Amino acid sequence: MKRFLKRQQIADIRAKFATIEDRTNQIILSVTGHRFQNELAREYAQHGFARRVGTLRRCIQNIFRIIPPGTVKVPSRDRLYDGQIQVQSFIANVFGSIDNLAWVLVYERGLDSKIPRRHVGLRKENVKVRAALSKEFQTRLDEMEGWFGYVTEYRDALAHRIPLYIPPGAVLTRNADNYNDLMTRMNSALNNLRPHEYERLSAEQSKLLVFQPVITHSIRETTGYFPFHIQMIADFLTIEELWQKMRAELKKSQS
Repeated sequence: MKRFLKRQQIADIRAKFATIEDRTNQIILSVTGHRFQNELAREYAQHGFARRVGTLRRCIQNIFRIIPPGTVKVPSRDRLYDGQIQVQSFIANVFGSIDNLAWVLVYERGLDSKIPRRHVGLRKENVKVRAALSKEFQTRLDEMEGWFGYVTEYRDALAHRIPLYIPPGAVLTRNADNYNDLMTRMNSALNNLRPHEYERLSAEQSKLLVFQPVITHSIRETTGYFPFHIQMIADFLTIEELWQKMRAELKKSQS
């Protein structure tokens, strides 16, 4: 079977994966070691952001164990469900981590009485929060706007519309007619109360599927599929970068 990712890509992903544990520990240590001026800022950082970072680490570790990079055989239904749970939790906590950092800034700068709760965030529309940041950080956030959009889309789909899922497999164009014919015969077997024939045809049909480690939500509303091993690593590194830049901002206001 043809791999979705090339061997060098898989090796690169595994190399990045090997750094996640140390990166997580460094983030958590820097959060707990920071001297916050405001108690709520400290709580949102230590019990909100840092806790979420630990969850992100565990989600990545779990997905790499449940569906390793380079998997070509369609995983069992239970493994697909378990994998989906990890990605769903991951996206929810990436979104939450961004909000936690915004709240840390708001409380630490004493802006909570000036900015309505619904306006707290780090995106372009969160003008008052952005105004409290350096021009350099604002520019970097502008560059991340596409990433913010992707996280928001997938989080909103998960919370309000179609939950994120891992498709069981794709069908090559040359096998599409055979796949559809088997589906027709499966439906006929089901309608005629022939469960054994249905299972036989289903097993035959599954052989035509090629697994791709991607995540999506609505077929009609999604902006695309994303390969979850790569994306989860990239998202973690982005959250790490956001914390490092936010920490630098907080230190400026204390000097």
